[in-house]
Amino acid sequence: MSSSKPGPAVKPHSAPTDHNQPVPDPVAHFKAIPWCAALLSDPAVIDIIVPDRRPLPTGESSFVRKTMNTPTTIKACVTFYRMVKPLKPKSKSSSPSSGSTGDVSPAGSASPAGNSKEQSKSGEKKENKPLSASEALLSGGGKENGEDPRNPFILFNALADLGPDLQSFAGTMHGGLYNVLMDEVMGTAANFQASKCNCLTFSLLFAFLRVLNYFLPMKWVVGQGGEPSLEHGAYTITFTTNFRRAVNPPQVILIRGRVVKVDGRKIHVRGTVEDKDGNIMAEGSGIWLAMGRHVGRSQL
Repeated sequence: MSSSKPGPAVKPHSAPTDHNQPVPDPVAHFKAIPWCAALLSDPAVIDIIVPDRRPLPTGESSFVRKTMNTPTTIKACVTFYRMVKPLKPKSKSSSPSSGSTGDVSPAGSASPAGNSKEQSKSGEKKENKPLSASEALLSGGGKENGEDPRNPFILFNALADLGPDLQSFAGTMHGGLYNVLMDEVMGTAANFQASKCNCLTFSLLFAFLRVLNYFLPMKWVVGQGGEPSLEHGAYTITFTTNFRRAVNPPQVILIRGRVVKVDGRKIHVRGTVEDKDGNIMAEGSGIWLAMGRHVGRSQL
């Protein structure tokens, strides 16, 4: 129960002991699900965050913090982010997904570049599960796409446990929620690059060093309760969704987002909604405009 006495201002992410989500321990909740546990235990994961759902006095983020934060809508959510080695596109096709394999599996087992098979103990070769079936999500980046090595294009992820009150057609999630879920995660990825467009902040520089060395203390990397310290934000100016399969709540899904190109103030982002088997339920592409100032933000 919340106290009647006003508390200090809270940031979009806070300590996991005071998050106001319906499930008391969201991290434990997802670690009890084998495929989610494999994702969260991947050595490539930089950090796992329990999003803060406490209402803000300004009403900011109320759709995510209140409407989408109930036992029958989204009862549990955790976010995590990781480095990826971008894929080299197989063709010049503009299709968002071609089923290409990545070089790191969700469970964290690495395979040599260009080799999607590994030798089993019995001598048989088996396929490594790709990081994502979306080539568009894992492509892009590099100097030619405006990526600054001091602020790389990190892959942002969210696990969400969806409830029955998100249905449109019987047993099917409302189509507009695909956009909402991807926009939240993709927007977080864009916010990280928005700071770059107006001089890279020290917090992001330290975050990148932590990725490389794994020894910098957390206090140098994040703000209050684990939130990356971002001073500037970005607005969505275009967003396109390609629907692939129906999401059938109650269901746990994985939402991903990653910047693939920065062109001046324009930040190009790709995203996916995926199920436990890695099937692409929807793909999103959009452009965010870096504002060079704090604009507020709603993070899933």
